[in-house]
Amino acid sequence: MASTNNSESQDTDVLLIAFPGPEDMQHMLFVLFFVLFMVASFSNVTVLLIIATVKSLHEPMYCFMAFLSVVDLLLVLILLPEMLVLLWSGQQFIQLDVCLSQMFLISVLAGMESTMLVLMAFDRYTAVCNPLRYSTIVTKTFIFKGCLVVIVRSVCIVMPLLVLAKLLPYCNTSIVNNVYCDYISVINAACAQTIISRLYPLLTLIIGIIPDIFLIGLSYYMIVKAIINLKSTEARQKAFSTCSSHIFLILTFYLSFTMTILTSLYENKVPAYVPVLISALYITVPPTLNPLIYGIKTKDIRQEIIRHVRKCGKISQGDMQRVLF
Repeated sequence: MASTNNSESQDTDVLLIAFPGPEDMQHMLFVLFFVLFMVASFSNVTVLLIIATVKSLHEPMYCFMAFLSVVDLLLVLILLPEMLVLLWSGQQFIQLDVCLSQMFLISVLAGMESTMLVLMAFDRYTAVCNPLRYSTIVTKTFIFKGCLVVIVRSVCIVMPLLVLAKLLPYCNTSIVNNVYCDYISVINAACAQTIISRLYPLLTLIIGIIPDIFLIGLSYYMIVKAIINLKSTEARQKAFSTCSSHIFLILTFYLSFTMTILTSLYENKVPAYVPVLISALYITVPPTLNPLIYGIKTKDIRQEIIRHVRKCGKISQGDMQRVLF
């Protein structure tokens, strides 16, 4: 059948429908995601500029923060502008190949974020539990190789998703019930599915997410053990405050991902808009919170931001005085 021939996928249109059911909520959600877009864009750009321009911040921990901010910023710029247009209009036609490209890029960036969290947890573990060996373990070579592993690992895990989705037959117009092209929504829009295409998300959970969660959990377990042994009460409280915010952010990322998969598997038992909302929050909330918790909450970065704000305030005040007098 020509209408379902994969060789003609460029002629296949995909209809994105934002939130099936309560369409009156879409304009309210537009405001929510617009705020997330502005906060995520501004905060990630701020963290990147501060780390890039301040030489004292050219250290491994801040290099990892900068890499994470780049990933988050790309995720935000690729996803949120089109999502906002879709939320405002209610539905949008795009070509299948464009949809698959968006699915691949977003999945790769999300996978990179997960692996990056592992790398940052290891960095913190080394700094807290092996401070004397930190400079010999976390070197420039280690940073380069670590970032390369983040990219290659994510591409290798996500590439089968693109291949499996591309091989499925699609009708001339396929309806995707989501605010963006994620893998599960795309294969649900196909005219037919295979067992492999249906089960591969669970495989990514087993080979990708669960090992990441285990390594991050092990790192923070060792960090907490080291913190408990600190003699200074103030130092313990400060360390626990930092670790608790990191753990909250990590739990938010992985729990939302797990809920996205579970709600998609049991989509017939929940309202149609629930999987869409969870999927949208999973992909937009972490890029918003990461620069705030990992970056701006960090003392050195926060102090640099305050210094720049005060400097700008003095310049503005001086200009005002010249104008008035």
